[in-house]
Amino acid sequence: MKKIAILLCLIMFFGVLAMPVSASDELKAPSDVPKVFITTTNSLSRDYIDCTVEIVDEKGGTHEVIYDSKSKVKIRGNSTSSGEKKPFNIKFSSKTDVLGMGKNKKWCLLANCYEKTLIRNQTVFDFADGIGLDYTPSYRVVDVYHNNRLLGTYLLTDAVEASESRVDIDTDGYEFILERDARTDEGTVYFTTDHYDIRFGINEPEEPTTAQYDWLMTFLKKAEYALKSKDYNEVQKYFDIESMIDFYIVLELFKNVDINTGSTRFYIKDGKIYGGPCWDFDLSSGNCSSSYYTTYNNVGGSGKSWEGLWCNTLWFRPLLQYSEFKSALVERYGDLQDEIINLYTDNGLGRNYIDATVDKYSATINRNYTDAGWIIPKVYSDLERIPDSTYQANVEYFRNWLKNRNEWLLKQWNMEGINNIGNGSGVTKEGYFLTGVGEKIKTSEFLSGFKSGASLVYENNVISGNEYVRTGSAVTLGGASYYVLIRGDISSNGIVDKYDYIMVKRICLNTYKPDHIDSKVSDINEDDKINAFDYILVKRHVLGTIDLFK
Repeated sequence: MKKIAILLCLIMFFGVLAMPVSASDELKAPSDVPKVFITTTNSLSRDYIDCTVEIVDEKGGTHEVIYDSKSKVKIRGNSTSSGEKKPFNIKFSSKTDVLGMGKNKKWCLLANCYEKTLIRNQTVFDFADGIGLDYTPSYRVVDVYHNNRLLGTYLLTDAVEASESRVDIDTDGYEFILERDARTDEGTVYFTTDHYDIRFGINEPEEPTTAQYDWLMTFLKKAEYALKSKDYNEVQKYFDIESMIDFYIVLELFKNVDINTGSTRFYIKDGKIYGGPCWDFDLSSGNCSSSYYTTYNNVGGSGKSWEGLWCNTLWFRPLLQYSEFKSALVERYGDLQDEIINLYTDNGLGRNYIDATVDKYSATINRNYTDAGWIIPKVYSDLERIPDSTYQANVEYFRNWLKNRNEWLLKQWNMEGINNIGNGSGVTKEGYFLTGVGEKIKTSEFLSGFKSGASLVYENNVISGNEYVRTGSAVTLGGASYYVLIRGDISSNGIVDKYDYIMVKRICLNTYKPDHIDSKVSDINEDDKINAFDYILVKRHVLGTIDLFK
């Protein structure tokens, strides 16, 4: 009996261990991105229905699971709502902090059904936020499940609304969010401006009082009179110029198809009009149908969608007539060249945004096209560009489009960068890096090989003519920076010395994590690896048995 009892205990013990984890528990285990579970008993529709929402943070995340059985969900959007992969709005029963993005009831799930790379919207959000455009929506890339069926990769984002953690305006006073809306009529209060005939909907406050509406009409009439006045000082009384410039740059750089129809917003705060927040960029950056968007795609002309000013409309058209605004715009665009270029190619800021983002989200992107079953070459809307057959080909189209667009805008605005290196300097351009630079090179000698007016900057300080050129210093002339790489000069003093071979050794021993530039100059033999061979070469150079620069 004792043996039987022991055997039963063992069977029970190992039986428990061998029991499979339920599909639900396995499904809801943390993964590489957060998961959003929407459970409904009724069919999803364009009207809110009751649902349960559960959100699980990514593996290693710090946010607690959100569970709300009294939430609501509906299909959102205009053209995107007709796509097979539906976007949604969800409303929690009370204000909820979702994955650290602030406490709010309403949240959006963008499907990006018509955008095969799945990264256009977040590229714009990250770029806009990075250049300081206020109230750019926060977001997280998530996997969305409906009744435990994977729908695919989504962007969980803020809704564009008044809130302390969103657009921080006083909706009880005379502050507003306005949305350009040329067509729809869905219960929002709409109006058309007097002088420039621009139709807007009032997003916030949702139900303006008569006093608020009257104030807004009077204010906008004065603002548009100022635009027509030819007096730039008057214009600045009504428009926040910095935000209008940054917003225009975002719209024009990515060439958003919707600027003159919908999703383009301005807000009024403290008696001024501000540009933004940005929203809805899935149909941008060349991702639109040539048969539907003929002007956008220059059909009958060059056929190159990256050419042409597209966003000189709305209030931007009169603003661009002012030389002061245009000059400030061009200067700002030049200042942002490093950030813009880093979107599509490596430079001194590090690895380019597109490659880093695709790598970061490769697992969820793969699930979108395998487990969820969405098809890369399939056209889901007459509005989208006919896609390439592979994911990477669509990514390369996006990358090349941004590069071509930026270079076209630079020519349009007569902005010259460094485009020649002469005087037999031996320096060559590799993308936005300058290689072939030796050690102990004086700045004055180095700059003599460039166009007149170029300067050398290191950590925001201009380097004098007698100082050595150093790794990480940047040559600038009217826009993009070109970053100097001196092989072996990890310590960035313009000399390859004992400190550098110590740093290479530390990299090899994994006691120092190099940044993008350090990695490039530490790979002495250019075999795409940093190892003992590189350390030995730097050490021999310092000891004088070889010369790395001959």
